[in-house]
Amino acid sequence: MYPAESLRKVLVPKYYKSRSALIEDAFRALLNLKPGLKVEIGVELYLREDISLSKAAEIAGMDIESFKDMLKVRGLKITSYVGSKEDIERGLRLI
Repeated sequence: MYPAESLRKVLVPKYYKSRSALIEDAFRALLNLKPGLKVEIGVELYLREDISLSKAAEIAGMDIESFKDMLKVRGLKITSYVGSKEDIERGLRLI
């Protein structure tokens, strides 16, 4: 296998505008190849309280009830996500 740095030098800028565009495309391909990782990402971001339950379910490609059931099967606690202070203030300004 070729070192990642060598591949990056070949692919950027000829095929990708930036290193971050290459990485984003690589992650997209990885998630298509291994869709179970979407579930793991959704669970981890939810447990860190970075995203809401509904957003985690969306990332995982599941409906909310199925996502909740999966969390329960794994013995994980379902919590309420309020959002960051900035999210709350932005929502209040919209109201």
